[in-house]
Amino acid sequence: MHIVGIIAEYNPFHNGHLHQIVSTRKQTHCDYIVVAMSGNFTQRGEAAIVDKFVRTQMALKAGVDLVLELPVPFATASAERFAQGAVSLFHQTGIVETLSFGSECGDTTLLELIAKRLETPSPTFKASLKKHLKESYSFPRAREQALLEDLKTLELDSEVYTSLLELIRSPNNILGIEYIRAIEHFSTTIQPFTIKRLTAGYHDPLLYPQIASATAIRTHLSNGYSSELAACMPSTTYELLDNTSYHQPDMDILTPFLHHKFMFSNKNDLYSLWDIPNDLINTFLNNYTSFEYLSELVKACTSKTYTSATVRRALLRLLLDIQDEALKQFEAISWIPYIRVLGCKKESVAILKHLNYSANRPIITNLSRVYADLDPLSKQLIDYELNATKLYHYLTKQPKLYNQDFTQGFLML
Repeated sequence: MHIVGIIAEYNPFHNGHLHQIVSTRKQTHCDYIVVAMSGNFTQRGEAAIVDKFVRTQMALKAGVDLVLELPVPFATASAERFAQGAVSLFHQTGIVETLSFGSECGDTTLLELIAKRLETPSPTFKASLKKHLKESYSFPRAREQALLEDLKTLELDSEVYTSLLELIRSPNNILGIEYIRAIEHFSTTIQPFTIKRLTAGYHDPLLYPQIASATAIRTHLSNGYSSELAACMPSTTYELLDNTSYHQPDMDILTPFLHHKFMFSNKNDLYSLWDIPNDLINTFLNNYTSFEYLSELVKACTSKTYTSATVRRALLRLLLDIQDEALKQFEAISWIPYIRVLGCKKESVAILKHLNYSANRPIITNLSRVYADLDPLSKQLIDYELNATKLYHYLTKQPKLYNQDFTQGFLML
């Protein structure tokens, strides 16, 4: 039984995702595809356009066999932690043999070359990274510059160097590199496999015929549905979006919660939050009273050092109170204390049996049945998820769904 894993957000599911699934099946001859999917918030620190159970339906109806939840601390983390959380999740299943991901370059050899340079950094790379960080570059930008200087020392052919230069500046290539690094980090036998992306770039705002980025689709969704939009996604996705009663999430609605947190929190308590530098906390505290909306605070705090995505992720961690000490405990067990199933295709139920037999972690299919018996570490991670769901449905103005994690079992379609 050959099982391939895909890491995704499906925000929303579109034809580019379908291309990846179809191409993966065709080229790997796999029996099943398992997806590790972000929950209600994404890696950019934003609320997903529809909730995780609707997006699970999109995936299953488009051909995915099994959908697992990537817990919120990792789903909303930097590329490195995002990749580590997802790869560890697949590793703990004991059933995933291949990791398929989209990339602009479509070449695992080039991605592996960069991944190895990052995993075993040269003195040139270390010195350059330190230098650019001191110049207040953001970490991704500083690392990119350090890589460029490091690659120059290899005396590469000019064509190869140009290819690598383009590679490290493309978002999906960067994620692919982090997936390969995570595979090495956990010493897993999972093999990387990449599919070349079609037409639209990760952040491309244009709605191309047939293939468009999720960014472009979200932008057009905010302006209403159209036949152009329908052409960019499977009909099952379009129908789900059209039939779903929701208010498009607006993160600015959370501004009062944010102000309350800043007003009544001890500074040292804020310093104890996961992966938020103290100077960024100080910037928040010095600026939040000057702005009426969260989006304005994000814009004001975005700088050469901190990207807007970094700022949004930090504010979300702050709202969810994700503690650094808790994450150290998760890291000690390779991040993942349980495996939560969001959905499975009826005709693929054999994969669930295989998962139950092979997994290195407890399987959760119905949270309400097992919550009281969870170990303390699993319960802490689940509690972050519960709070994320409540926060999300506050944004969607659907209070009846605050406890959706308890009322909604896994989907079988």
